[in-house]
Amino acid sequence: MTSWTPKLTNVAGADGTTSDGEYVLANGVVTFTAMVVAKKETKAASGVGFGLTLPVPAKVSGSRTVFQLNLDGRDADHGTWTGEAMIYAGSDGKSIDRLRVTGTDNGAAVETIGYLYGNAEGAANAEIITVSGSYIAA
Repeated sequence: MTSWTPKLTNVAGADGTTSDGEYVLANGVVTFTAMVVAKKETKAASGVGFGLTLPVPAKVSGSRTVFQLNLDGRDADHGTWTGEAMIYAGSDGKSIDRLRVTGTDNGAAVETIGYLYGNAEGAANAEIITVSGSYIAA
């Protein structure tokens, strides 16, 4: 496994997160796990929410690539949500375009992650986003 430091994309102002990731590149396929921990309040720069850098650019084949995502709300929201992280067909393949989790409204529709509490509003522990999956390298 090779280490890399994933970074949130589309962040407004200071990025209050720390991150760690590992990946393997074998036979043209990248398998990775990334973990982002919100230590301080962090907001997305727009309504499309956060994205995430990849360790190796992905080959964009004209279709979406979807990865497993978990968001542990810990003290801020007292729960863990599952979701998806997507690379869109029109992407440059350098990063994941959207991080989304199932919400509590609209029959558990998938909602964009655009805000992390970190240490805001009395949260003693930060949210943790974990993304994992495989994709074809560019």
